[in-house]
Amino acid sequence: MKPAEFVKKVSDTLHKNSNAQNARAMENYLLGQFKFIGLKKPQRAALCKPLYDELKPIITEKWILETAPLLWKKKERELHYVALDLFEKNKKLITPASFKTLEKMIITKSWWDSVDGISSYAIAPLILNYPELKGELERFSKDKNMWLNRVAIIHQILYKEKTDTKFLYRVCERHMHREEFFIRKAIGWALRQYAKTNPKEVYGFVEKNKHKLSNLSYREALKHK
Repeated sequence: MKPAEFVKKVSDTLHKNSNAQNARAMENYLLGQFKFIGLKKPQRAALCKPLYDELKPIITEKWILETAPLLWKKKERELHYVALDLFEKNKKLITPASFKTLEKMIITKSWWDSVDGISSYAIAPLILNYPELKGELERFSKDKNMWLNRVAIIHQILYKEKTDTKFLYRVCERHMHREEFFIRKAIGWALRQYAKTNPKEVYGFVEKNKHKLSNLSYREALKHK
């Protein structure tokens, strides 16, 4: 199945099951930034499963890298989620060749739902499998784009004992002064998640930097203390 054929099949399938009431609620939830078909994740997953199954014998990283941008160009948010699914469901196929495409997806049509999905389910496993890419996350942390900064801060939230603590604390310190909600929230979230693995160390870091952290970051970091 060629990329354009897959995109058409997915689009047709989802549109045939559209729900205007859900769409309005979902659009409002994301502050009217994106158009929705009105399919919640479980229904979307069920509708797409036969198409994903059809891909199993033929899917490659190259195919994903041709298909994901086609989906990303669409106006409906559910089709963006399908692009994320392709990366998440095929982690073992993803190599550094995908990095630039993922970066472009982070900085276009950006909001927390897409950025956090790309971070946790595409960037995070990629960095674990290819540690030589860590320098790219250092670059993200210094970029002017807020969403790249957010990915640098939160990409380790599922790492647990594999967390690079020096990087985590360094990137948090680098952005403690920031006023953006999504950066402040990210710092608190990243620290809170690692506190589940090493609470003593995290709480010590938080208390040490109490007067530098925003109230939001501080509260989030200590939420489960």
